[in-house]
Amino acid sequence: MPWATTSNVTTYTGVTVTAAQVEQAQAIVEIFADTTEDASDAGNISSKNLRLLKLAVAYQAAWITQHPDAFTNIDITQVQQDGVVATMQHNNALVLAPMAKRCIDRLSWRRTRSLRIGRMAGSGSGIPRRMNLTNAVLDDNDPRWRPMSGGC
Repeated sequence: MPWATTSNVTTYTGVTVTAAQVEQAQAIVEIFADTTEDASDAGNISSKNLRLLKLAVAYQAAWITQHPDAFTNIDITQVQQDGVVATMQHNNALVLAPMAKRCIDRLSWRRTRSLRIGRMAGSGSGIPRRMNLTNAVLDDNDPRWRPMSGGC
C-alpha cells in the first residue's frame, strides 16, 4: 500500500493534494530512499522507517504543488539574476523537498552504524560474521547492534 494518502498530506502539511501528486511524490521518494512500496508490503521495512517514508511522501507531495517544474527543470548548482545569487543546498534541491530529504536521511539504512566486533568465533561472545541479509527489519532490530562508547 502507498506510504502516504492525500489526507496524510493535509494533516502533516496543511496542503491539499491530488492522488496523482501523492503518486508522483512516492515515485520520487522511492528513488532517493532506495526502496520500494513492494519492500514495505513484504514486511521488510521497520515501523520507524515506514513512518519516515510516510512523512517524506507527504512533504514531497506538498512541495510538488508549489514546484510544478520539478519534473522538467535542469540540473544547476547556482542561479543568478538581477544581482541576486542563489546556491542550492544540495545536489537535488530542485527536485526533493527539504523536509522529505531530512526524513530520507534518517532512514536506518541511510545512516552509519558502528559495530563492535568481539573475539573470534569459538569464544561465544563475538558477533557472527554474517548479519541477516534477507530481512532489513530483522537486521535493524537485531539486539547485537550496540552503540559505541559515547554513542548517539
